[in-house]
Amino acid sequence: MNLWRCLLLLSLYFHQTTSLAQSQVIQGHDCSDIWQGNNGTASGIYWIKPKSANYSFPVYCEMSENGGWTLIQRHDGTDGLSFDSTWEEYEKGFGQLEGEHWLGLEYIHALTHQPGRPSKLHISLGDFDDYEAYAEYGSFSVGNAENSYNLLVGNYSGTAGDAFLGDAEINGTDQYGNSFSAQDVANDNCHPECGVGDTMYLSCSELFQAGWWFNACGSANLNGVWRTPPRHRYRTSSVLWPTWRPNESLKFSKMYLIHH
Repeated sequence: MNLWRCLLLLSLYFHQTTSLAQSQVIQGHDCSDIWQGNNGTASGIYWIKPKSANYSFPVYCEMSENGGWTLIQRHDGTDGLSFDSTWEEYEKGFGQLEGEHWLGLEYIHALTHQPGRPSKLHISLGDFDDYEAYAEYGSFSVGNAENSYNLLVGNYSGTAGDAFLGDAEINGTDQYGNSFSAQDVANDNCHPECGVGDTMYLSCSELFQAGWWFNACGSANLNGVWRTPPRHRYRTSSVLWPTWRPNESLKFSKMYLIHH
């Protein structure tokens, strides 16, 4: 009996080791690259290694007849995931790839700095009335750690409005070029403090309970607190894309990279 148990455990160990090794086979530079190699590939988790990166990592690829999209953020309340996270968590990523998650700034940087593979950003949004909209940026990249993963984005198109640009008449709403902030690292041009009416705060991440490319404090914030009706309107710390829905928290957001 003991011998049989040992053999069984050994068999299970080698099976799990083999399965893990197979699951970590690098299948492309990004989801678009995987789709270009086989446009019949199904959506799911794949291991990728961006050009010039010295490491590989798993991502969720959404595949369609039009291409492969690398999902870098999903926020829809399904897992109850909090996005009020530390700098290190935003660097390395958190959540579940098949559910709510943030991929990780260092991985987004690697994906958006591939020689000969420029990337664009597609943002899908939905509200609680089941309307949907999108914002697409024909150029998109995130800087390195030394530059605090600053946001480089341009060439907007879509139906949701350019919330990264914000309102030209309101100072601090333009997030173009801004560095990333988290609960323990403030790069938000909000020093020594900011204020809204009689409310004063030390950082945008503190106010919005999220990590994002804030600018004292900007316009968009897709990593905010997920709220359901009827408590989803006129809340500062919400899932916000105010050029589409100015005063309400969204039902879902998804951020994709598309390489071409």
